[in-house]
Amino acid sequence: MEPQRLRYLLDQYHKGLCTPNEEQELNDWYHNIELDDQQFQNLVQSAGHQQLADDMYDEFKSQTGAKVRLLNSRKWMMRAAAVLTGFCLLAGGYYLINRNKSASDQIAFAAPVSTNENQFITLSDGSKVVLRHGSKLNYPASFTGNTREVELIGEAYFDIHHDNKKPFIIHTGAIKTTVLGTAFDISAYPSQKKVVVTVTRGRVRVDNDHKSSVVLTPNEQVVYDNQTTAGQKNTVEAAKTLTWASSDMIFDGVPFKSIATSLGKRYQVDIQFKNPALENCPITASFNGTESLKDILEILCTARGTTYKFENQQKVTIDGNGCN
Repeated sequence: MEPQRLRYLLDQYHKGLCTPNEEQELNDWYHNIELDDQQFQNLVQSAGHQQLADDMYDEFKSQTGAKVRLLNSRKWMMRAAAVLTGFCLLAGGYYLINRNKSASDQIAFAAPVSTNENQFITLSDGSKVVLRHGSKLNYPASFTGNTREVELIGEAYFDIHHDNKKPFIIHTGAIKTTVLGTAFDISAYPSQKKVVVTVTRGRVRVDNDHKSSVVLTPNEQVVYDNQTTAGQKNTVEAAKTLTWASSDMIFDGVPFKSIATSLGKRYQVDIQFKNPALENCPITASFNGTESLKDILEILCTARGTTYKFENQQKVTIDGNGCN
């Protein structure tokens, strides 16, 4: 199971929101994964909770002997879930163990279906993707060869890092969108039987399997019918197509802690407050949803008179005086 999918399932489990199918998927992974002692120890210690890691390792080692095998124990699942706080320690550890197996391994990132929370992804080349809730993006851990290719199911906003030697290609069924460096929205839900590409900045080329090609510039859109293979080009206000990206990024007097929780889920990080007095400070702010986490923290912390620090790629600490 891919680490992002595992993180999502464990987060759902922790919240008590797992569907029967999701719980079965989680249990299947739980039963089937096999690691030797050193791999398992590396996995649990990567969580950053040393005492819990030691306890888990000792518990499993004592029950399974020389070979570590995950057992059907809800007790362990609940203990692991208790320290997730939006970041899956198992997903992170499992990824660290396996990421060197193949640089071209595909990562399948699925944004939650049951909420309105969108997900922000930074690809290995620096390109940014906002994945709409209920959508899925398949992409390599790192781009190799002469192209950068991903597959989208659903809707996403792409802000592509410029590299004229490596075109960026998005596959959406029979439609292929090629760019060198631009920003645009793609909507490609199988149930809608059409693909919509809207350009906000730069230039893209959209092709279908019947060799039909359309070039789009800012505020232009093409709608492809998957059944007739016909494409219609329109002039639009591209910014309006991105209203979904900001739907969960408008905060009106929301406690700082609640905002931090939302950002943690969106950017897959753990945001903590060094001074607990900051947690209930109300903040009013709105974002278009395409900003990086650093840009958002810069604005929030400046407005609140606080500071932030990236402890590592998965953890941020906010500090400062509490509000009056």
